[in-house]
Amino acid sequence: MLGILYIALCILSGKQIVERFAPGLRQSGTPAVFCVLPASFLAGTLALSWPCYFLAYLASTLGGSRHPLFFANLMVMPAAAVFIALCEFRRFRKEKASFSLPSVSGRFLLRCLPWLLLVCFVTGMCYRSFFVRDGIIHIGYSVFSDFATHLGMIRSFSYGNNFPTQYSHFGGEDIRYHFMFQFLAGNLEYLGLRLDHAFNIPSILSMLSACLLLFSYARKRTGSAAAAGLSVFFMIFHSSPSLFRWLSELPKGGFDLADFLYRKTFFSYTPKEDWGLWNYKVYLNQRHLAFGMAMVFLVLLLCDEAGRKTEGEKESLLRTALRGIFPGVLLGLTAFWNGAMVIGGLGVLFVFALFSKEKPKYLMLAVCALLLSLLQSAAFVRGSAVSPSVEFGFIAENPTFFGSLGYLLALSGVLLILAAAAFVCNARARVPVAAFSMPLIFGFFASLTPDITVNHKYLMLSFILLGIPVAGFITSLCTNRKPECDDEDPEKEKSGPVSIASYAAAAILLLLLTATGIYECRIVYNIDRDNLKFAREDALTLWVKENSCSQDLWLTDMYSNHASVLGGAMLYYGWPYYAWSAGYDTNGREAKVRQLFSEGDPQRMRKEMEEAGIRFVLVDDGLRFSADYLVREDVIASAFPCVFSYGDVAVYDVKGSK
Repeated sequence: MLGILYIALCILSGKQIVERFAPGLRQSGTPAVFCVLPASFLAGTLALSWPCYFLAYLASTLGGSRHPLFFANLMVMPAAAVFIALCEFRRFRKEKASFSLPSVSGRFLLRCLPWLLLVCFVTGMCYRSFFVRDGIIHIGYSVFSDFATHLGMIRSFSYGNNFPTQYSHFGGEDIRYHFMFQFLAGNLEYLGLRLDHAFNIPSILSMLSACLLLFSYARKRTGSAAAAGLSVFFMIFHSSPSLFRWLSELPKGGFDLADFLYRKTFFSYTPKEDWGLWNYKVYLNQRHLAFGMAMVFLVLLLCDEAGRKTEGEKESLLRTALRGIFPGVLLGLTAFWNGAMVIGGLGVLFVFALFSKEKPKYLMLAVCALLLSLLQSAAFVRGSAVSPSVEFGFIAENPTFFGSLGYLLALSGVLLILAAAAFVCNARARVPVAAFSMPLIFGFFASLTPDITVNHKYLMLSFILLGIPVAGFITSLCTNRKPECDDEDPEKEKSGPVSIASYAAAAILLLLLTATGIYECRIVYNIDRDNLKFAREDALTLWVKENSCSQDLWLTDMYSNHASVLGGAMLYYGWPYYAWSAGYDTNGREAKVRQLFSEGDPQRMRKEMEEAGIRFVLVDDGLRFSADYLVREDVIASAFPCVFSYGDVAVYDVKGSK
C-alpha cells in the first residue's frame, strides 16, 4: 500500500539524513533503536512532507490541478527512493558492507518487554479513541472536540485541494493553525490508508518516538537506564495529588468499587482539570503534540551530543557554530507541526546556552529555528502569527505569586517539590532544572493567543523534563548512586547496601507521582466506551467530496463534527471556539453570518453571499429551529437552486441559477 510505503520512505530517508548530519547519535550510549530510529522518523517525515506540500501547492495554484497530491507524491516518493538507494550504494562501496542478521540474546528480549508493552498501550489507546468498523467511523468521547478540526483539515487535503491552505472551521482566511501533521495524515489517506490508519499510525509513531528519545536523553543526563525508564513512565502517567484528595474526601464506608473502576469524569480540583488537560487524554486529543515533543527531545539530545568532545579536542568557533545548524533546521521546520513545542524548546535551550562554553552553537541553532519559523509564518499567515500579551498566573483562580504557587502544587503534587529540592541540594542539577522550568515560567507570564489555556502544553513540557532529575533521585534511593544530573560518567559511586527505608521511600514517591495518572488513563478508557458515529459512506459526505473543492466556502450551522466536515467542506463559520483560540475574528464573522441568513431580499442575498465568497449554503433542522440564527430558507430557496437534498438536509448552490 502506498501509504505504508510513504512512511517507510520517511524512516529510511531520515536514517540517511541523521547518519550524515548527526553521526554521534549512534555512539550516544543507547541502542540505535532508542535514538536513531525515532530520529529517522522525525527527520524523514519533515524531509518528505514539506516538499510534498509545496509541490502540491504549486500544482494546485499554478497548475490548476484538482488532485495536486497525485503530482506531489509522484515527484517526492521516487526521489526519496533514489536518494536512499544512492546513499546505501555509496555506503556499501565505502565500507564493503555485507548483510548479516543481528544477534538477539535473551537478555535483550527481556529488556524489550517494557517497550513492547508500551507499543501495545499506545496503539490500543489510539485505536480505542478513533477507529472504523463495519463502515462506521467511531470518534471517542475523549477526543471528539479537537477531532472536529483535525478531521476537517485531514479531509480538506485527502478529499479536497486545500491550497492555499485555509482553516477548515473558518474558511476564507489564512491558516494560523499548525496543520502539517494533519496534512501528513491527509496525504496518507490519499495514498490509500483508511482514515483511522492514516491518523493513528503517525500518531503512534510520534508518541513512541517521544518516549524513546526522552529515554535516550534522560539516560544521557542521569547515566541510568532505570532513571530514563522512570522518566518515560512519568511522562505517560502524570503527577497529581487529585486521586488522593478525592479518596480522602469520601465519607466513611463510601468507597464504591464499581464507581471507582467505571468512572467517566476527570477530577476538578484545579481549573479545567475536568477537561483532562494534564493526563494522557491530551496525547489522544492533540495528536500533533507528541510529534513536537519528540522533536524537542531530539534537539536536546543532539545538543548534548554535540557538546561532548574527546579529551583535548578543540574546535574553531565556526565549526562549533555549524553544529547548531542541523538541530536548528529540525526545530524550525516543526513550527507548523506544533509551534508551542518550538517556543518551549527554545526556552529550554536558552538557559543551557547561557551556561555553555559552546554559545555559537546555540546561537546558530536559534537563528536557524527562528528564521525558518518566520518564513513559514510569512508564507501562511497574513499579518502577525501571534498576539502576545502579558498574562500572569495562567488559569490559576488566584493569579498572584502565592496563588500561582499553590495552584502549581495542587496541579503537580510532589513532582515540583522534588525538582525544587534537586535544584537546592544538587549543584549539578541546577542548570538543567532551571532550563527545564523555562516553558513553565513562560506559560505563567505570557500568552500568544486569546486563549491562555493553550499554554498548558508549555507546562506539560516542563513537567516531563523535570521528571528526569526526579527519576534520577528516586533511582538513587534504590541503588545508592548519586542522583546527579548531566554527569558524563555513568558509573556512579556506591556507598554500601540499600536500606529497606530507602526502598520504602522510593515506592511511596512512585505511588504519589503516578497513581493519579494511571487512574486517569482508566477514566479515558471508560470515556471511550461511548463515541460519535458517522457512516463512512454517508450520502452528504460523498456528495461534498465529489462536488466541492476546498476553495468552496460553506455557510452552515456552527458545526463541530458533522458529515459535511468529513466530506472536506470548508466551513465559513464552524464551532467558534476553535477559530477564536487560534486568533481569528469570530465576533465579526458571526455578525456576518447572522446578516447572511436573515437577509430578506433574494437579489441582495445573492450579492452578499458572493461578496463573502460563499459557494454552498447547507440548511438542516438544527438551523431551522436554531435559537442563534434567524434563517430565511424561503429567501435562500428562491435565490439559489437546491443541488442536494437528503433527510432534513438541503444544500443550495450560490453560483447556480434558478
